[in-house]
Amino acid sequence: MSAAWIAVSAYALLLLAIAARGALRTRSIQDFAVGDRSVPPALVGLALVAQLTSVATFVINPGLVFHYGVSALMGFGVAAAAGITTGLIVFSARFRRVGSQMQALTLPGWIAARHGSEPLRAGFCALSLGLVAYAVLIVVALALVLSGLLGVTPAQVVPVLVLFVVACVVLGGANTSAWTNAVQAVVMLVVALVLIGAGLPLLGDGLLETIRQQDAALLGVTNPGSLYFRNLFEVFVCNFLVGVALVCQPHIVGKVLFLRDDKQVRTYLGVAVVAGMVFLGVLCVGLYARATIDPATRVDLVVPTWIATTFPAWMQVVIALGLLSAGLSTLEGILGALAAIAAIDLHGLLGLKRVGGLAFGRLSLLALAAVTVALSWHQLANPTGGTVAIFAQYGVYGFFTAAFFPMVCGMFLPRVGRGAVTAGVLAALVAYVGLAWTAAVPFANNPAVLATWGLGCGALATAGVAAGGLRRGVRVHGSAPVT
Repeated sequence: MSAAWIAVSAYALLLLAIAARGALRTRSIQDFAVGDRSVPPALVGLALVAQLTSVATFVINPGLVFHYGVSALMGFGVAAAAGITTGLIVFSARFRRVGSQMQALTLPGWIAARHGSEPLRAGFCALSLGLVAYAVLIVVALALVLSGLLGVTPAQVVPVLVLFVVACVVLGGANTSAWTNAVQAVVMLVVALVLIGAGLPLLGDGLLETIRQQDAALLGVTNPGSLYFRNLFEVFVCNFLVGVALVCQPHIVGKVLFLRDDKQVRTYLGVAVVAGMVFLGVLCVGLYARATIDPATRVDLVVPTWIATTFPAWMQVVIALGLLSAGLSTLEGILGALAAIAAIDLHGLLGLKRVGGLAFGRLSLLALAAVTVALSWHQLANPTGGTVAIFAQYGVYGFFTAAFFPMVCGMFLPRVGRGAVTAGVLAALVAYVGLAWTAAVPFANNPAVLATWGLGCGALATAGVAAGGLRRGVRVHGSAPVT
């Protein structure tokens, strides 16, 4: 057996051992959804940043930097990062406080309790399925990395990878996720520093001049010839707004429900922000690779190819474990959040009595696994827009574009009624899907542009309906203001 097989197998056994430990502490739906709140806040912060920093940060986004240059680095590394940081700081403490008072364990449950609306709960249960698209991105990226390392085909890696993560989630739920994600974050930090350091000598060898000779547009803050970073609006405005709204995903904002009180939130955020800044440095790998590998390399294959040509075999194994950690951490978070939604929200909406909520949530994972495997195989053969990243963005961006309004109004605008919130959700979805379908606005091929339009239309609809209600002296809200 090769060193790669031994290392990956040992790593898998370690995670399964942690999952088994978590299973012993998972006795209720609350334990499954948010754990027993015994995990230290610093480790929850590491778990958060591990799920934020998926394999997309290590594999896909550097590939986009490789193809589009500094403009992609500004979009992801500056604008989107600033948006995510802003969203976490503004939303975290408030979301935890409201969730604790409402006894909410999931994002659809939080929205339903805050706005007194079961239709909103049902709607967000359905919209949450869009997160499967991001799970597909992770599976495809990891399959491409591991296939070369282990000497198998990407299609063979896909089902094994998905079933392994399902097993971890089924065993331990949130108790497993918090601890395994923290371990994965430490591995990711080590690998991130290795990747960043490996390319530093290139800076003294004329890296920027080499890139300039290939294509001077790669060094511009905008890149008019790119697909997604053509002007300042796309690079900065769209990516910043997307970063803020991205926090509204259940496996991201829901992490704060693992904490006991607001004092823990500060430690949690501090650890997450510092670790996140290290991970952003991995985007520079796209520029390193530009000077060393074929410029025609496909987006999804840039980082695997650069690693194979830059590092010795033993170091490739270490790096692969870091990439595996990045992917598994986010994949666990997504599937765990969807399982919790099935166990708590969907189970209640369907009125199931013969099957308990916890069992239903675990069974739902098998269906999600089958869908994820099928879509991953399809994306390996036919990547949307040339990269699975675009397929993932269409699903995920639609979800958090809609979720933004009930969350913001529920946390900060208690006088806004559920009618206005529902109008905002519908307007955002209609704008997002309609513009994607008709391409009626410039740059409609970019999901970040579609999300920006969706957020704008949703904000106008929410404000318009809310203003009309206030003029009539109507206040329709499902719960009392939270202090």
